Amino acid sequence: MIKLSYFEAFHAVMRTGSMTAAARILHTSQPNVSRSISRLEKETGLTLFERMPGKLLPTADGRALFEEVQRSFIGLQRLTESAGRIRRSGSGILRLGAVQTLSLSIVPRAVKRFTDRYPEVKLSIQTAHSSQLSRWVSEHTCDVAIISSLGVEENIESELLYAADGVCIMHASHRLAEKDVVSPQDLADERFITFPRGDPPRVLMDRVLLDANVDLTQTIETSYSAITCSLVMQGVGVAVVNPHIVRDYLHGGVVARKFIPAPPHNAIMIFPKGKPRGRQVESFVDILKEIVVEEKADIVALFGEPKN
Repeated sequence: MIKLSYFEAFHAVMRTGSMTAAARILHTSQPNVSRSISRLEKETGLTLFERMPGKLLPTADGRALFEEVQRSFIGLQRLTESAGRIRRSGSGILRLGAVQTLSLSIVPRAVKRFTDRYPEVKLSIQTAHSSQLSRWVSEHTCDVAIISSLGVEENIESELLYAADGVCIMHASHRLAEKDVVSPQDLADERFITFPRGDPPRVLMDRVLLDANVDLTQTIETSYSAITCSLVMQGVGVAVVNPHIVRDYLHGGVVARKFIPAPPHNAIMIFPKGKPRGRQVESFVDILKEIVVEEKADIVALFGEPKN
């Protein structure tokens, strides 16, 4: 088999037009380049150059061989670039999942930052309830998911992304906007927008209301936090929500107030148990944590440290 170094020397000579210049870019000597060309000609049986005083002219055979060598070198360059991409960010597709509250808040911000850093990586994003996402992760059909509560799935590993206190949101013109802190008793005569019965955030909020002996008679149920915030923006009612979703609505007439005692709002990352996370997953997790640190500073400035 002909040595690759012979073709490298030939490629360099064809690109530069001389053996001296080829030796410089190959970081070797001119005699070494000359010997490589001679051995290549001997092993291929081709005359690749016409040697003339002060000139080295490629023959027709030399030009034809260079076209083939050039294609091969472009292929090698692509392989090198592919190896670099895999080294930086892994290969294939990153499959993400999130409960809808987080899929409309922290996840888009993380995806934007991730795709800016790793534009060659493909993404698949699914939204579902925590229980469904846990099943997908346990079945290895999702690489990482962000849920609000852990269930009974055994084949997953979990890591807390953040724990936050729920905050009360209302239209800026609402009477509760005049208060610094809202309590369960303040909600007694209000139209309250909440999650459907059985949803983890609803269960936690109902517990707060029960402990405070508050019975809400006017409620609107919706599974989507975006609808909740939009209804509040229209002045339809008030709600207690995850503080990480509020920031996108504060410029639309919505204001947020500290709520005591606050129901907890957790974000939990889950992964397939026993499966190496891979570079793509680790990079995305790092970005999620970056964003949480940035957002937490704003939340603490507005509402103080979470109690959970």
